[in-house]
Amino acid sequence: MDTDNVNPSSSVERTLIEVEAVLEFAKVERKEIKAVTQIVHFSPDLDNDSVCLLELDSAVLDALNQGDKVVIRGDKEDGAVLCTKNKSYDIKGAEISNAMLIMPNLQFGDSLPEDGPAQLQFRQVTSTLHSYYELRQCKPKLKKLKTILEENPYNGWENEEDPDHLGNKYTMNDILNLVQASEIEIGLALEKLHAVEIDGFWRILDFEFLTQVLNHIIQMCEENDWLNTGIPMEECLNILQELFPRKVLEHIIKMYADKVGSSSNCEEEEDEPLTIDIDYYRLNEDKICRFFAELNLKEAGKFNLKDFLSVWQKCVPEGMKTGLYQIEGMALVDQNSTPETIMYFNVADLPEEVEGRFNFLFRTREKWSLEDITPFISDLATETTDVKALLTKYARASTHNGIKVYNSRKSVT
Repeated sequence: MDTDNVNPSSSVERTLIEVEAVLEFAKVERKEIKAVTQIVHFSPDLDNDSVCLLELDSAVLDALNQGDKVVIRGDKEDGAVLCTKNKSYDIKGAEISNAMLIMPNLQFGDSLPEDGPAQLQFRQVTSTLHSYYELRQCKPKLKKLKTILEENPYNGWENEEDPDHLGNKYTMNDILNLVQASEIEIGLALEKLHAVEIDGFWRILDFEFLTQVLNHIIQMCEENDWLNTGIPMEECLNILQELFPRKVLEHIIKMYADKVGSSSNCEEEEDEPLTIDIDYYRLNEDKICRFFAELNLKEAGKFNLKDFLSVWQKCVPEGMKTGLYQIEGMALVDQNSTPETIMYFNVADLPEEVEGRFNFLFRTREKWSLEDITPFISDLATETTDVKALLTKYARASTHNGIKVYNSRKSVT
């Protein structure tokens, strides 16, 4: 039974008479309005908790109209985040100054007949709302991704059954259920973390294991002049596959080398010529130098800058040149100390929230130049808020020894 069209009054005729009386009182002629008059009344089963309103922007609405998946992600302790395939939004409650009435079958404008006999239709108010939820596009919340992958880093097939390496492992579906970010944003983060999918699980590589594999690859390059000619991927994999999984070897080569070309090679197989395409990769100087800087800095604490630069240059393959620009966002240089020092300080380990990030930075160092602080906050910038806007909001500018510096707007403890 359509309760919307059940007259709550005892007399339809009387209600029509009342409508005509109102029109007359308002000096409105019947022909000036639609033939159908909709009478609004409250449902006897009014349920103000049955409906929640969510305001959508055009990107989310387009995603829904196109049939794309739109999901809300977050554990119980997390705030709700709505994700399309490529964007993330915080869901925030907002108050409505006037009550909003929910009437599912209310008709508007052109949907009502222009002519015909006067008639009534009854529309029930099923809910009254004084609040709604709005979406605010946000940076993806990826700290948890790094945290869960660090529970069980991969360090070789021979250690997979070791009790120390039987911790949690995560598939992509697991990650999507735990991490508050869109699928595309998670994919980019996995790439940035240098994660690799092994047997259906996404893993980051143990740093010592990574060092071992990369040193073998570099040694092969030096022995075969591949530093100059490029690494023939297939040949390198065939040589080292008895020591390390092929997938891991290929992953690490692509992490630290750039594809420079391909060639075809003909081989005889069962008396038939077989054409094999060979991809060549050349080690990326900046990435290799950055790796060896991390290797030296990670366990060293503070390092005399001059000594570090000397040791660092000796570690890299012959012909490569090191430079501090290669380790932006990974190390902190103190030029005001005597002697000058450097220490491991990776942006990936800093707080994810903007205010927490600035508090941490100002606890670490009271005053920062624009050049020094930029690598540690640039990942917080958005399309509408750049680095300078962030500094305007969260820092105070002053001049120290003729140089513009930034310090905290409040006392940091």
